Amino acid sequence: MRSAKDDDGPVLYFTEAEWDAFVAGVKDGEFDDLLEEEPPAQA
Repeated sequence: MRSAKDDDGPVLYFTEAEWDAFVAGVKDGEFDDLLEEEPPAQA
């Protein structure tokens, strides 16, 4: 992953396991405390 504004900039590389862990964390709400507002309640 790299900045679209700087094609020659540094590259962030994530293994498949790291990416899977991140996605699982998002789905599990691990980062919800970073939101400015509370997400709507799920039905």
